[in-house]
Amino acid sequence: MQLDDQTAIVTGGASGIGAATCRVLAERGADVVVADLSVEEGETVADSITAADGGDASFVETDVSDEAAVAAMVEHAETTFGSVDVLVNNAAVASREADSRITEFDEEAYEFLTGVNLKGPMYAAKHAIPAMLDTGDGTGVVVNNASIAALIAEPGMDIYTATKGALVSLTRSIAVEYAPEIRANTVCPGIVETPMLEAAMESAGDGDVPDTMASMIEETPLGIADPEAIGRAIAFLASDDAAFVTGATIPVDGGYTAR
Repeated sequence: MQLDDQTAIVTGGASGIGAATCRVLAERGADVVVADLSVEEGETVADSITAADGGDASFVETDVSDEAAVAAMVEHAETTFGSVDVLVNNAAVASREADSRITEFDEEAYEFLTGVNLKGPMYAAKHAIPAMLDTGDGTGVVVNNASIAALIAEPGMDIYTATKGALVSLTRSIAVEYAPEIRANTVCPGIVETPMLEAAMESAGDGDVPDTMASMIEETPLGIADPEAIGRAIAFLASDDAAFVTGATIPVDGGYTAR
């Protein structure tokens, strides 16, 4: 499951699943573009990869909700490593404070959540797919990181779940429209030990979120996941071992949705 001579872009690569994915891809030989808004954390991830055995890494500051920034991200990958072979759309935001029931949502929250969670992957695919077709061997892989929220209800987070469901549909469209040159698949993580999860727990205050999270962990046959577990699933989909896998939606949720 090696990725030698491959260049991978990972959005939201500075922490959590993104950082773990960057490291896993590099361990398998890929050169990695760590794309994130968090400069210090992103540079730290890139530097740690460069210092280790495996592929090289470069950080680029990127706001995925800004198309110009996304185009610059792809150009950075081409200029730095000579090709774009893998795109991992991982950057995402979730906020129970901003989100709401469908009857209560406001325009600002909608723009914020869709800007990162849906426009971001669309911008990235818009610019990365042509680069994949024009460089390297003219093929490429897109892996979109959705959530089990694309598969099950998340009461009170209707905008977030809508963005993740739309991301699954977008992935299928890419898989069909650009085959056989481009493969596209979605992973849907469950409960993962990440800074986003910690932030959600802290921002919940005295609400029911901690109890909900604890219940989800208890109801997951394999318990809470390490971010690297998601990174390994993404690395598989990026590799030739998954050469006949496209348009798939794969829960990486420890069995939560199997119950």
